[in-house]
Amino acid sequence: FGIPADVAMKVVGVGFIVGVIQDSCETALNSSTDVLFTAAADYRKRRKEGKKVEIKQTA
Repeated sequence: FGIPADVAMKVVGVGFIVGVIQDSCETALNSSTDVLFTAAADYRKRRKEGKKVEIKQTA
């Protein structure tokens, strides 16, 4: 394409950094939804068992 090697390597470097950031964001989102799903399942289980469930609300 006629792109100088130094420019091409900078583009590859930026792409690598973007990939690492994207992967970190995906991992964080996946982990947070896992926590939410687990909490919802535990809440339902306790309700089915007839246990009183208290949810503390903060400001």
